[in-house]
Amino acid sequence: MNIKVEEKRKEENNREFAYRILRKNIMSLQILPGETLNEGDLSELFHMSRTPVHEAVIMLKEESLVRVIPQSGSKVTHIDINILKEGYFLRSVVEPEIIRQLAGNISQENAMLLKNNLEQQEKVLQQEDNIDDFFKLDDRFHKIIYKAAEKKLVWDAVKKVSSHYDRVRYLDAIRGGTDLREIYEEHKKIYQFLLIGYVSDFNLNDFYERHLGTYKKHFSRILEDSPEYFDLF
Repeated sequence: MNIKVEEKRKEENNREFAYRILRKNIMSLQILPGETLNEGDLSELFHMSRTPVHEAVIMLKEESLVRVIPQSGSKVTHIDINILKEGYFLRSVVEPEIIRQLAGNISQENAMLLKNNLEQQEKVLQQEDNIDDFFKLDDRFHKIIYKAAEKKLVWDAVKKVSSHYDRVRYLDAIRGGTDLREIYEEHKKIYQFLLIGYVSDFNLNDFYERHLGTYKKHFSRILEDSPEYFDLF
């Protein structure tokens, strides 16, 4: 297991730090589906006691990213097709409605946050090895929209259900399937909707299904290339 460890942020406690690092490594496939998480080894790696590591593992369990086996330890879950579909379904139903509510009515402050985020996305696209940084900004872009609609708790719930969906999107990107610039261009269109409203005859649901369902174009190949990452039944 080759875990990438970043510096601890000033505002983080040990549990939050352990959770962030483990989640990032699981999502980016540094820790592969099926691998065991040894809390003792992790506590040494993170230079902390086992308690915050255990708490972080429990948080990951709540997102279906880790399976805790009594007397046997914890393992990273395989990507569950049913959880993947539920995450995609939830986002594709909730987000278009949020866009409809906000379109043409977003505050100047939130519009500026989105504009700055888009500028950062464009800069990241010009860099090599940009997948992780782009998906961070992608997540932040959508989070700003939920918060602007006063739906922060909905965002938190969506992210918990979308963990397996996000893993497949990341896997598609690192395999060269996802066109990040296409996602960026769609983000710009969403931003325009929020600024000035959208035309009533525009099919927002179809647009959002395409935006969130990019991974579907290459899913058969992903499944064929990496069947060991998935739990199909």
